[in-house]
Amino acid sequence: MNLLNEDNVVHICMNIIGDIVLANLLFILCSIPIITIGPSLTALYHCMLRTVKGNNNGTVKTFFRAFKDNFIQSLLIWILFLFVLLILLLNIRFLSHTGNSMSKLFLYFSLAFAVLLTIEFLYVFPVISAFSGSIKNHMKNALLFAVMHFPSTLLIVVISLLPMYMTYQDLELMPLYAACWFFFGFGLTAYINSKLLYRMFKPYLGEEEDVNEDANFSIDVDKADGLIELQNPKDEK
Repeated sequence: MNLLNEDNVVHICMNIIGDIVLANLLFILCSIPIITIGPSLTALYHCMLRTVKGNNNGTVKTFFRAFKDNFIQSLLIWILFLFVLLILLLNIRFLSHTGNSMSKLFLYFSLAFAVLLTIEFLYVFPVISAFSGSIKNHMKNALLFAVMHFPSTLLIVVISLLPMYMTYQDLELMPLYAACWFFFGFGLTAYINSKLLYRMFKPYLGEEEDVNEDANFSIDVDKADGLIELQNPKDEK
């Protein structure tokens, strides 16, 4: 077995591991201001989707290009998410301390909306990373993908949230968990999710004769009936 052969399984696995670790470090570096977590998450998923597809030709270049190209949309959606989340958490806290039946009803509605918001959050940044469109269409597409592929959505929720919950619960192993998150945790989570997401996105990515770094994907939402429509691939500049 020739280990220097680029088609060798060991060589491919090492490249994937390298992409995950490097993208993870870049994600943490660009998320330090907190307010830029949205653009960083979009860039992370862009790298991981390209790794899954097999055309991630340079993680650093791919990450920063996606970070720059999707910065405004990702930033606005991230700020909106934080604002809605803050209001929602305050509302849930207030309603949980109120004993009447009407408050319990509103509490259940708030919890249901929190679940919907979480699903939207888990999908919208990968959607931005893979497709071009307006913020409204990205958010609509995110919900459409989540509903159309509900079993995969459940898996993505578990893959994304369970490790974080375990980290929060086991404080004795916090240093170990922190090291894992620092070196590969976020990247590995995004990579596993991208394996599922790419299967959803693939029918809308179009057929490319040459798989290269300059290729990009584009879908849009038909304003009349809300169905996802395939558009011509948009080349990255």
